[in-house]
Amino acid sequence: MRKRLALLLILCAAAIAWSVTRPEGTKDAVIGTVTAEEAVAAPDPIPSIRIAGLPGGPLIGIADNPLETILDPRFQRSQIKRVRVQVPYDDVAHRGARRRYLDAYFETARAQGIEPLVSFNHSFRYRNRLPSVGTFRRNFRLFRNRYPWVRYFSTWDEANFPGAQPTGRAPGRVAGFYRAARSECSSGRCTVITMGFRAEGSKHSAWWLREFKRHIGRGPHIWGLVSHPDVNRFQTRYTRDFLRQTRGAVWVTEVGAVNFFGKGLRPSIPRQTKAMRYLMSSYPRVSRRIKRMYIYHWRAARGNTLWDSALLSVSGKRRPAYSIFFRALGRRAP
Repeated sequence: MRKRLALLLILCAAAIAWSVTRPEGTKDAVIGTVTAEEAVAAPDPIPSIRIAGLPGGPLIGIADNPLETILDPRFQRSQIKRVRVQVPYDDVAHRGARRRYLDAYFETARAQGIEPLVSFNHSFRYRNRLPSVGTFRRNFRLFRNRYPWVRYFSTWDEANFPGAQPTGRAPGRVAGFYRAARSECSSGRCTVITMGFRAEGSKHSAWWLREFKRHIGRGPHIWGLVSHPDVNRFQTRYTRDFLRQTRGAVWVTEVGAVNFFGKGLRPSIPRQTKAMRYLMSSYPRVSRRIKRMYIYHWRAARGNTLWDSALLSVSGKRRPAYSIFFRALGRRAP
């Protein structure tokens, strides 16, 4: 474990060293001097990776957070360039190791031509604290100023889930975050999707969505959807309910075939394999409104006993889900 951590820190330092310009004598200077012209310049084309045999189907990306994922040679050879990454909304505001880690992550992503979709969530330090709209706006600006090339944002991840997020009982506040972020992107330099809505069919989530819609104002909107509950029940019921309640494009910001989830789903590779087949075949056909789908996640995390829907084991061994994923894309698994 210590060797792996040491290697990761070395890679982080290397990523910063070759991509960051810091004036001599300054402390924690803003990374990579970027002109306004560079920030809005047309990016290199991103490969349009879709499910084979599904023309017009959703663009496929990976949802995962570790820097190790985008440094994995197999991931680099996959040519997948769309990555949804979670970021605590206030990490940039706090100096120290977490901001240095973000610097390494986003400069590495930029160097590799990756198009991040940044999904904000609760503070790492104060996970139960719900920020004001003004605080969220200030932190959004700090993020944009530090990484001006990042163009896609989701206001808050699993925003309607009170068990995981302080926003779970505050749809009006999240609507305020969304309006603030959209106003910051009004120049067209970035795109903001509503939030990641965890569709699980509860009365609470139905109430949350109604209230959120009441406060967000006129569209058009791009909607974010987290659809683990459907896929791992081999159904589309909750997704279809969500589609009926919304209008416009939908990005599935997180969906995966679960190996285990807490005490509710015990470890089962055969079940994960079956769910992955469903995810990569039947589920994407539920609606042409689904424009993107980010598969969660690349490699299982050591010591994580709560959740595992990874394509690779902790040791990096391929699972059947890995082969199913690439076969569905019509690509050879790297």
